[in-house]
Amino acid sequence: MIERISGKLIEKTPTFCVVDCHGVGIGVHISLNTFQQIERYGAADAVALHTYLHVREDILQLYGFYDSAEKQLFQLLISISGVGPKMALAVLSGSSTAELRQAIALENVDMLIRIPGVGKKTAQRLVLELKEKIQKQPDISTLPEITGAPPETREKINEAMLALVGLGFKAPEVQRAIDRITRRQGLEISIEDLVKMALKELR
Repeated sequence: MIERISGKLIEKTPTFCVVDCHGVGIGVHISLNTFQQIERYGAADAVALHTYLHVREDILQLYGFYDSAEKQLFQLLISISGVGPKMALAVLSGSSTAELRQAIALENVDMLIRIPGVGKKTAQRLVLELKEKIQKQPDISTLPEITGAPPETREKINEAMLALVGLGFKAPEVQRAIDRITRRQGLEISIEDLVKMALKELR
């Protein structure tokens, strides 16, 4: 499974981009949210995307996401019968990740049907099948950011925070622990070491 790619962004549209990975141009389907994040990148700029490889008969399609929160919700959406990757991208393109999660958790069908391509039956199915999962699953987009973390390291820190919150620790406690560790070790610490050290402080 291809979980992440990085390289030079050589082509981009609101629904598709091409990333040059060591001389190989990899086509990636993206949502409008991800496009808006990478729109500022030039042809020679490096970009990193979280990815999901969809395998169907003899077709391989790669879907890319600027952050973990969007990929997390994409995987929840395609777990629903009748919702494929294209529909999931359309849903993600209609609103922010946080707004979608909130709409599902609060059973806000009216908000969901305002998304192009989502009818009332589909919106009701999203709520019915995902509400409990959304409420149980930690949302990386709502976790507090570490003070002073530059944009290029924020995603790594959020990944570690998500893993720790997923183990049952409270987000404020996780934030304080990771803040202490990054002050001691610096922001170049790996995700694995960050999680290990945080576990020692939290237990």
